[in-house]
Amino acid sequence: MIPTTFGVALVVFSLFHLAPGDPAMVMMGVGGEMNQNSDGSAKVDTFRRKHGLDRSLPVQFLNYIGPFNLSRNGHPWFSTPFTERKAEPVELASGDEVIEGNPLPILHLPGTDPADAAAIDAAVAVLENEAAGEAAWASASDELLGFGEAALPGIFSSLERVSLDLDRGAALIDRLSALLTRAMDHEPELHPERVEAIGKGALVRHWFGHYYTHGGLRVQNTGEVKWAGLLAGDLGQEMQAAVSVSDELKKRLAVTVPLSLISVLLSYLIALPLGIFSVRKQGTLLDGVLTVVLFVLYSIPTFWAGLMLILVFGATGLDLLPVLGLHDKDYQSMGSLEQLWDLFLHSILPIATLTYGSFAYLSRQMRAGMLDVIRQDYIRTARAKGMSERVVIYKHALRNSMIPVITLLASILPILIGGSVIVEKVFNIPGMGMYAFEGLLRRDFNIIMATTLFVGVMTQFGILLSDITYSLVDPRIRNE
Repeated sequence: MIPTTFGVALVVFSLFHLAPGDPAMVMMGVGGEMNQNSDGSAKVDTFRRKHGLDRSLPVQFLNYIGPFNLSRNGHPWFSTPFTERKAEPVELASGDEVIEGNPLPILHLPGTDPADAAAIDAAVAVLENEAAGEAAWASASDELLGFGEAALPGIFSSLERVSLDLDRGAALIDRLSALLTRAMDHEPELHPERVEAIGKGALVRHWFGHYYTHGGLRVQNTGEVKWAGLLAGDLGQEMQAAVSVSDELKKRLAVTVPLSLISVLLSYLIALPLGIFSVRKQGTLLDGVLTVVLFVLYSIPTFWAGLMLILVFGATGLDLLPVLGLHDKDYQSMGSLEQLWDLFLHSILPIATLTYGSFAYLSRQMRAGMLDVIRQDYIRTARAKGMSERVVIYKHALRNSMIPVITLLASILPILIGGSVIVEKVFNIPGMGMYAFEGLLRRDFNIIMATTLFVGVMTQFGILLSDITYSLVDPRIRNE
């Protein structure tokens, strides 16, 4: 099970990165025809770096598996936060080249006194305050120059932040550029073609290229050991929100598991008697009608059945049952019994949609298993002894005919945990199925990996449970 789980993780990881489209653009809501030199490009670039999407695929996969944190500020044995900070040539349409660097947040230099770091950040905040005025800006600039090289990370971090909105930050870029000219004794020379293409972005990228070339690589990892990844029990956070995937999974499971468990129990409670009844009435008109009805139910698509139930029992039809969510809008103001009744009413249609196909399929499996068993010699012997048909069926045949139904346990646990994407989407239920669907639409790597791995692990436990149950039902399997 352990190597299989890692195999599942590798397959899902590979499919995620083979899928067409840039996940960063999808998650940031930026169109595919975006100009690579626009502000949107800077936002996407920052997003990719923040979540490690710009790193090599093996590093991304190993970072997710853990237990070593391979992020830029992670485990010092494997990572340094500044390996991507290098000046690179950019070839222009005219054939000329300019040296630029990607805007990145810069940590304070190791050994910088915390009080000095706080003072640097405060002075930078004054420069970023458009209402501060010339006198305050000049005073803050002089204060930063007094810190020497230690002030550069704070200045460049501000320059990185303003690069996400070049148009609104033009004045701040000029102030920071003037300060860097004094601090680094360098007068920037920009290529007109690059200025025309990306405006103030050319100045920002020029300064980062200069910084990476002249001292920007001297900063090292802090050396703090950090643990993360799947092996450390860390499923990460949603990429578009500071929400723990583990915490969200717990909330979603609290919705999905009760609904699915009730559905599975109802399926078995209905299917097993139906299968037995069908065998006892084999060859009769009643058996034929029951077979046709069950095949029709099994053939109806889940989404269609859900929509039909909404149309019939919702406000557009008989208006007997609520059709969206699991609670009314005034649920919190209700008493305990009212809340329970409200939950019951909201659950009827989703559970019915989850159940109808399952019991139709299970009853056919039960019928097939029972028909196979009643043809065995020991069943004929039991009948020859004069035992009643009820005793033959329920005492001698039922136990051994359960084997095909027990096999389906391998699929029950994934249903319990993974939920139904279609049913939860149709009825707007915030369960695991809906969570997986939302993660897929948003191309959120951590959500997709967590939900898929969870279902994969439950599938393996289902298979294990089936194998164990075989031996309990059939002594021949246990003895062998």
